[in-house]
Amino acid sequence: METLHNLGLQPYAMDFRGFGGTPYDATNYVEPFRCVSDVESVLKWIATRHGMDNQVLDGTNGESAFEMPALLGWSQGALVAQLTAQKNNHLISKLVLYGSIYDPLISYPREPLYSTNPATETAPIKNIADAAMEDFTIEGSISHEIAIKFGEAAIIADPQKSNWKHLHQFNNLDPAQVHIPTLVVAGDQDPYAPLRVQAELFSNLGRGSDRTWSILADSDHAVHLLDGRQRFADIVNSFVRNGKRSDNTYYS
Repeated sequence: METLHNLGLQPYAMDFRGFGGTPYDATNYVEPFRCVSDVESVLKWIATRHGMDNQVLDGTNGESAFEMPALLGWSQGALVAQLTAQKNNHLISKLVLYGSIYDPLISYPREPLYSTNPATETAPIKNIADAAMEDFTIEGSISHEIAIKFGEAAIIADPQKSNWKHLHQFNNLDPAQVHIPTLVVAGDQDPYAPLRVQAELFSNLGRGSDRTWSILADSDHAVHLLDGRQRFADIVNSFVRNGKRSDNTYYS
């Protein structure tokens, strides 16, 4: 975030319920559609904070108008970002799908409606530093010291693994329903986002909007934490700032 800010962008980060500093709600689990709803709330808050939602009323138009916020999602967060763009693309100017784990060959099963066994609370699973560092797979891409520090920080932020439910909601993912400028970006050695799947995602994005596919060499799933993080930030910055303007801009 500091790197993006230094490049002149104003980044914001949100934690889904049950992640980081955001507690669970009464359900005590995370589900995709609720995450989408929360992302929408944050996008509206940012638009209000920066006066984007009032430009139609005050007559701001042309090149002086601001676009709505750009949305970036990483890994499973990229799935949530894509669902958000499919549902309410008017809230987003540009979409960045970073290390997306989308795979059209994966279908998440629904939970059974009925059971003879009473529902029981799932015991929380403790997070450990080794699990936090498992995304680092390429030798020389990150120092041992920095990786250890990341692992220690990760278990402070998330001492327990998040409890996801209703993953079948991700079955609604359909790249053809994304109709805003989109950047698909991932490391060339990302085990969770292989090039085959990234190609499928990119090729099937909705027509009529700019699309960019960027592959970072010598990188795995956590590019933003590796030595190549500046290249990643430059790619995101260039995409957000340049290219055809989204239709979701208050100008005429």
